[in-house]
Amino acid sequence: MKSYQILILTCCISFLFSCKKENKVDYANVIEAFDNSKDAVFDTLTVPEHLRNIVKHISDINTYQTESIGKGIEKPVNFENFKKLVEVASDDELLSLLNNKNKAVAVYASVGLLDRKPELLDRIFQNFLNLKTKIHTENGCIVEDQNPAEPLYRAYFRSLNCKDLRTDLMLQKLDSLIIFNPNSPESLLQEAFRYKIYSKSYRKRIEYLAFKDHNIEAVRYLTHWHKGDYVDGLQKELISIIENDSVLYDKKIFLSELLSFRNPENKKFILGYIKRDTLFRDNVEILRQLEYNGIFPDEYPTK
Repeated sequence: MKSYQILILTCCISFLFSCKKENKVDYANVIEAFDNSKDAVFDTLTVPEHLRNIVKHISDINTYQTESIGKGIEKPVNFENFKKLVEVASDDELLSLLNNKNKAVAVYASVGLLDRKPELLDRIFQNFLNLKTKIHTENGCIVEDQNPAEPLYRAYFRSLNCKDLRTDLMLQKLDSLIIFNPNSPESLLQEAFRYKIYSKSYRKRIEYLAFKDHNIEAVRYLTHWHKGDYVDGLQKELISIIENDSVLYDKKIFLSELLSFRNPENKKFILGYIKRDTLFRDNVEILRQLEYNGIFPDEYPTK
């Protein structure tokens, strides 16, 4: 027994001495790994002399950075460059930069014009929305490639008071442009359909998005506001969304919506799905709706 205790003690000491101090992640280095200067475009020939250095610096970083600060980052350098640009550039100079070949410069110029030329926002936004190119963006720790219209939309959205989000006429114009543009990014469609209801003049377009383009945001919108008008079509789309393993959403949202139709004809699909996906087996919200769809406790497994 004594020899066994000595052996255990020896193993413990060996383990303790072999443990290394945990290495801390240098988040600054992680962020720096996203070096976007490799594909930077420099367009300063027609830029006024007093703006060239600032435009060159923005172009060199080649990323639209917001004022949000990611962990380990002292300050977003390009946002500081943007503040310098707005401080020294005239309205006409910012307008000319909208055509800069470096789209990070162009987007910063558009954001700089939000307070100065608000009446031009929808026109600028539409021009960006029609572009095929994307720009590198960095919002805190979120690093993405986006259509140039996306950061402009969010900059305007953040400039509004919460009480004005549903009544602001310019925001309504932007949302309309998003819905009727055939190439709008999914993230902007999500914003356009979030907590909003549209007039009948939008209905055909939203129907097309939901049932022809199979757009998830349009499906969710019709399910929320007009479920009774599209009973069969929406159930078909919801089943397709749930079956699609590439969907990044929480599928509980769509399963719950499908269950809300209380249609026993969906029993075979729903039962087969919850048998495969064990995450839903003890979900109270899901389980309480099953009986309305003809599914009873002895028909499905629980943990």
